[in-house]
Amino acid sequence: TLGNTYGYKIEGASEPSQATPGAFDIKFVDKNTTEMGAGKYTGDTPSEYFTPSSFCWGDTCDDEATRKDSGNIELSGIWIAKFEIAGRLSEELQSIPLLKRPTDSIYNISTMFNHIRSQLNGNNGSNNYGLKGSYDAHMIKNTEWGAMAYLSQSKYGKYGNRNYSGPNKKIYRNNRIVNTNIEEVLQAGCSGGSPKPNNAFYCQYEYNSGLEGTGASTTGTVYGIYDTNGASVEYVMGGVTAYISKSGFTKLPEKRYYNSYNMQGNQYITKIKGDGTSADETTRFYEERYDIPNTVMSWMFRGGLGVLDGGIFFIDTMDGANAANWSTRFTLAVL
Repeated sequence: TLGNTYGYKIEGASEPSQATPGAFDIKFVDKNTTEMGAGKYTGDTPSEYFTPSSFCWGDTCDDEATRKDSGNIELSGIWIAKFEIAGRLSEELQSIPLLKRPTDSIYNISTMFNHIRSQLNGNNGSNNYGLKGSYDAHMIKNTEWGAMAYLSQSKYGKYGNRNYSGPNKKIYRNNRIVNTNIEEVLQAGCSGGSPKPNNAFYCQYEYNSGLEGTGASTTGTVYGIYDTNGASVEYVMGGVTAYISKSGFTKLPEKRYYNSYNMQGNQYITKIKGDGTSADETTRFYEERYDIPNTVMSWMFRGGLGVLDGGIFFIDTMDGANAANWSTRFTLAVL
């Protein structure tokens, strides 16, 4: 739940504002406890908790009226890849630090989605990386990115890490600077040692190199998730999915694999709490870019773009078509 307008202040942090937002109040509950409050409170007492739909697996989880449908499963949690995917999707999927993005990595959304589903779920004879039991590996959804963002902006995330103060509470930038040697500058698990982009053409700090390196993770430690501010642009499965002509999909997968939004003019009709959009009034947190999808630029991407001031609350849109050096990450739902 989000306190007041911009969250509550933790020691060492700046006064909560749109440019320097405060903390979400998060509590952990059993998977059989699903709270459907407003997700926002006024004053100093946390209340109105909301369990995001990212912790529900099924085709009707995003609608509060149908979340309890018998076909939906409440999850204990989700596992999100620590680093964005690097290497070539046609080869083994890799989420490892310091791996570079090849210059010929040009994929649309459906290619990313289908490679993840095929490789990580052990289909078609592919290696399923030792995963066992009942699980579903898939391309990250917008709501799942939102859960990651809100946890990072809590006492459990980098915002609550007392090794960082003031503007350095924001996740540090993994610089993405386009030049003639692009392989040298798109690299997972790097940090510029600051929330802001700069003109470095190399990996200034590796993911585990002191506070400058770990400051690029969602916890400010080596145990967090990296590359959520910069490096490659990351497509998520979410947008105005009635318009799929350029995405590569001829037919969308089951609804559980994406978040669908309807628009009226330049406003959402569909609002999904916990997704990092207007439903929780978190738009423009850290003054990051917020552009909503439409019938042309219908798919969302997160994290940042080029030299723009990006971050984990950054949202922009694209048509879902082939894009050079864009990436994504995968998520596991344990069922």
